[in-house]
Amino acid sequence: MRSFVPWMTQLDERILEQLASGGAATSWEVGFELTGTVSPGRVTERCKVLVDAELVEREDRDIGFGRVETYWSITTWGRLYLSEEVDPGLDVPEPGPRPPHATRPGEWAGF
Repeated sequence: MRSFVPWMTQLDERILEQLASGGAATSWEVGFELTGTVSPGRVTERCKVLVDAELVEREDRDIGFGRVETYWSITTWGRLYLSEEVDPGLDVPEPGPRPPHATRPGEWAGF
């Protein structure tokens, strides 16, 4: 049984398992394959967290006409996590808070 990592969700583990079995995929493909269909936006959000934890890699592929498609793939750390050989709560730093330039100033929120 995998140990509890506070920032990981059940969806994170399902994404890792999907990438391990199916190879690199877009957020839409991952969401479509998961039972209960998950929105591509939610998959992208969780994949970004997994990238910060070094469990997933992001690859942007040029598909022509100035468009880029993002593919996600599992890393060696991700495979080791699934096989219960590493604990990302101990071996990989926890994703940090949003940087100051990515948050709204207090006056926008009314305080």
